[in-house]
Amino acid sequence: TGLGGASPMTVATHPFRCYLFVFIGVFVFVVLAIVLLNGRLGERGLGSAAALRDASAWQQATRGVTYAPPITDARPFKVLRLADRLPEVNTLVLGSSTVMGITANALPAERRLYNFSLTGNSTASIVAEAEAVESVLRDKVQWLLVGLDWSVGQIYHGEAVASVDFSVDSALRSYALRDTPWFKRAEDALTWPRVVNLAKVMRAAFASSAPLTALHRSLFDVAGEPYRCDDGEIARDYDTQNPGWCRGYRYDGSWTYARDTRLTAAQAATLALAAVAPSSKYAKSVCSAAGEPNAAYLRRLGDAAQRLAARGGGVLFLLPPLAPGMEQAMLNSPRLKPCLERTKTALQAWGALYQVSVIDAGASERFGCLPGEFSDEHHAYPECYARVLGRYFADAAGGRVAHGLYPAGAK
Repeated sequence: TGLGGASPMTVATHPFRCYLFVFIGVFVFVVLAIVLLNGRLGERGLGSAAALRDASAWQQATRGVTYAPPITDARPFKVLRLADRLPEVNTLVLGSSTVMGITANALPAERRLYNFSLTGNSTASIVAEAEAVESVLRDKVQWLLVGLDWSVGQIYHGEAVASVDFSVDSALRSYALRDTPWFKRAEDALTWPRVVNLAKVMRAAFASSAPLTALHRSLFDVAGEPYRCDDGEIARDYDTQNPGWCRGYRYDGSWTYARDTRLTAAQAATLALAAVAPSSKYAKSVCSAAGEPNAAYLRRLGDAAQRLAARGGGVLFLLPPLAPGMEQAMLNSPRLKPCLERTKTALQAWGALYQVSVIDAGASERFGCLPGEFSDEHHAYPECYARVLGRYFADAAGGRVAHGLYPAGAK
């Protein structure tokens, strides 16, 4: 052949083989780098007892914005925060993310608030929390503001009520149960959202004045460096999701809603129409039990309210605001109207029986709330809650509030 026995075909394939080996090597290197870096970020994202203690201590010292991961289970963080705040608060907000917009300045000065609401918190858990407050924290907490979610079906569920432990030891122990197998972590590390978030972390690090230091802190320190939010508040990220966005809980326990969108009037109108469609989660929720709230939940909440009232405190209940026009669209629906009216009738009778008030803020436009004060159909910003609660407490001070639904006769 004139080439030491090598065929022209063999010579021609050498460059291809080199290219293939280099390509495979680079691919494996990139995948391993992503797995290792995201694995480290994942460990931070799962949280730890050390991060929990540090995050709580940092917020207590600075009154800044933060939380201890994971965001899907902030109960341990809020338990520690509540332990620190108990000497100075007398009012707790209990509920799901729908009431995270309630801030301390939305209530009268004598109601010193900590917002203990949690993402996805069920009515069954809220019942347990209210009973635990009344029995364990009754010497420190006099007042409760309790969210009752009907639009997403929580008050109709039949989930059993389990006990709730407000002790710091229980919060710290909860992290011992969060060990995830290595192959699950590797699988999670390669998901697209994790890869995108890793790119955000890397971009933020290399955009800083000290890239290597920032990258080391992002991957190996318990938290990032403190920074200033757009509104001037100080924040610190213990989680690795959306670094630098100022997303977290304020000192009063409310959520910042940083970088969340605000609805336009056109979007609110479209969402209101979509809410009554048979496939809508709202339509399915409100008629899930033909509109009949779980009687056991209401009985236990009413009993806890009466025991607190006997000690000079009390419970104020709240049907969280919906985007303007959404509740009215449901009442205009022949299929949904009977379910929603049955809910309101049951709550009116329950409030009168247990001598409690239920703020009916579902039709938020009655209180002057605007579409731009919502991030979606059922999450209201602090501005809307300030309108709702401001009107209620003004009417209560003037003797214009009766037991049952408020405003009176709201349907």
